[in-house]
Amino acid sequence: LDREQAKWVMRRAAAMLRPYRREVIVSSILMVLRAASTIAGPLFVRYGIDHGISEGSTRGLNEAVIAYVCTAIATYFVYRRLIVEVSKAGEGFLRDLRTRVFDHLQRLSMPFYDREKAGVLVSRMTSDVDSLQEHVQLGLLQLVNSVLLIIASVVVLAVVSWQLLLVCMMPLPFVVLASIKFQRDSNDAY
Repeated sequence: LDREQAKWVMRRAAAMLRPYRREVIVSSILMVLRAASTIAGPLFVRYGIDHGISEGSTRGLNEAVIAYVCTAIATYFVYRRLIVEVSKAGEGFLRDLRTRVFDHLQRLSMPFYDREKAGVLVSRMTSDVDSLQEHVQLGLLQLVNSVLLIIASVVVLAVVSWQLLLVCMMPLPFVVLASIKFQRDSNDAY
């Protein structure tokens, strides 16, 4: 797809997601909470080292351990709820998509089915929707979570140590260029 076609597809997909607005909003909030809790873990370790081990204080270390364990438990429940919300929105979206595609297949003329094999059409529809299911529910969740983690990590690194941030950002242009090249080559190959 070129850029205009991709925008058109995304607008149509967004329109189909309107009935699932609540699930999408709750999922977005839960994704942000999960990313924040994932980033909080290393910060608690840092606190434990700085205020517990370095100072020889068991109180600082205990506070860090308790905060870390509480955050890990909260992350578990946030992630479980996130999977439920994403699944509700994704399954509803895919159900609506299957219905629309099936309705479209039923509206096609009989001469169309003389030229095309109905079994092939149904098989393609099923496999395409199954592929979408994988991408909508798992791929999208992983993509958004990864982007949020990268953004949160950059912010935390900027606050904690800007020198370390600069060192970590040095390979970024090469990664971006390699990603762009891979996307173009894979689009051409596809």
